[in-house]
Amino acid sequence: MDSLPQAPALLDRRVPRSRTWLWVLGLVVVVAAVAAPLGVAGAKRTPVVLMGDSLIAEAAPAISTYLDGFGYSVYSQAAVPGSGLLDTQMNWLAKGRELIAQYDPSVVVVEYVGNYAYFGGIPGVSVYTPTFYRDWTNAAQQLENILTSRDATVYWVIGPPVGVAVPEAGIVALDRIYEHLHAPNTASGVPPLIDVTPGVTGGTGKFSEYLPGPGGAPVQVRQPDGVHFTPYGATLFARSIAQAVA
Repeated sequence: MDSLPQAPALLDRRVPRSRTWLWVLGLVVVVAAVAAPLGVAGAKRTPVVLMGDSLIAEAAPAISTYLDGFGYSVYSQAAVPGSGLLDTQMNWLAKGRELIAQYDPSVVVVEYVGNYAYFGGIPGVSVYTPTFYRDWTNAAQQLENILTSRDATVYWVIGPPVGVAVPEAGIVALDRIYEHLHAPNTASGVPPLIDVTPGVTGGTGKFSEYLPGPGGAPVQVRQPDGVHFTPYGATLFARSIAQAVA
C-alpha cells in the first residue's frame, strides 16, 4: 500500500480524421460520467482517530499520509507523548467521549505501552503491580465502551518489543489485557488487534535497533533508548497500522 497503482499508458491509436469529432464527443461524455461520482466520493472522507502515547504520535504524520490516498482523514490530537490510561492530570475517558462526539469516527486506533505518572499517578499505585494492572484493565474496558458507543471499529495496538527488560514485560502484560477486552460491537466479542511486531522487527519478532533498509544496508529503526523509533522506524510502525485499517 506504499503507493497507488499507476494508470496504464494510453495506446497510440490513429483515429480517422472524419470521425475525430465523434471520438472527442464520446471521450467528453465518459470523462463527465466518471468525474461526477468521483467528485462526490472525494468530498466524503472517513474519519480515523488516533489515541495513545509517543509511539503513535511519532508515527501519526506517516499514518495520515498512508491513509489519505484511501479516503481517510486522520485526527491525532489525542496521541500525546508520555501519556497513559491512568493519568490523573489528563482524563482520557472524557477525551474519548469528546472525540466520538466531535468526529463520529468509523475507526479508532488505540496504542498505549504503559506510561505511568508522567501526567500524574494514582496515590498508592506503583507501575507494574497487580493494582496497576487491575486499574489499567478497568480503564481500557471503559475506553473501549466509550469509543464503540457509535459503532466505531476500535483497534488496539499490541507490541512492539522494546530493548529494556522491565518495560518489555509490562508491554507483554498489557497486550494480554487488550486481547481480552470485551468489544460490544464485534461478532467475536473481542476487539480487533494490530500487531506491529512483524513490521518493526523485520519479521523476527525480536527487538532490533537496526534492520535492512530498501537497498539492503542496515538502517537504524529504534533510538538508543531502546523504546522510541527513528523517523524510518516510525514509517514501518505507521505502515503496519495503515495496512490494518485500509
